[in-house]
Amino acid sequence: MSNKPHPSGGSGRRATASPSVRNTAVALLQSLTRGNQQLTVQINGKPLALPQALALAEQQAKAGQAQTASRIYQQLLEQAADWHREKRLDDAEAVYRQVFEAQPGYIDALHLLGVIYSQRGDHATAERLIRQALRENPRADTYQNNLGKALQGQGRLEEAADSYRRTLELNPEHVLACNNLGKVHAELGQWDKAVAAFRRAVALRPDFNEARRNLEDALRRQSGETDSV
Repeated sequence: MSNKPHPSGGSGRRATASPSVRNTAVALLQSLTRGNQQLTVQINGKPLALPQALALAEQQAKAGQAQTASRIYQQLLEQAADWHREKRLDDAEAVYRQVFEAQPGYIDALHLLGVIYSQRGDHATAERLIRQALRENPRADTYQNNLGKALQGQGRLEEAADSYRRTLELNPEHVLACNNLGKVHAELGQWDKAVAAFRRAVALRPDFNEARRNLEDALRRQSGETDSV
């Protein structure tokens, strides 16, 4: 996706997917209900049905026009990211899924499918999709953070905390992971650790209002625990 921000922070850059990752991921996708297939997309300023756009990209690739095909896929992913931000999840899913099935090098599309399932509350499926993406790109900090959210959504708090800590190992300035880690510690009643995580988030982004509110609440809870001792 031409390095434009995705709803979850991915870049959309293409990687080389191993055959095992491709086969496992495609099999997983085929087991899931498909999103909206009757979409109209814009390619080079012209409206096309989604299947036509994908066929055009495939045609260009077979003709040796790899850059032209890549531009079509990038435009598709950018539109999917816009729809994702607008909460048009079925539409975004349809594009992410079909781009990945056509070109499994676009690992971020697989990851973003996982994000969509998390947003729908199907955290177990989200975990499976994001783990597949991480197998191909284990140093993707955004993938790791979203894996933590999928685990947290399943109530697997210690595993979620490990995932957020791994995110911060990969990117010490990942402010969302700091805030998410604080929320896990808060759920576990670990107020000292929660305060430390929220303080780190606020230090990284002073205008992060959610982290500030979380810090204030954690400080009150921490003080209450101290007073009760």
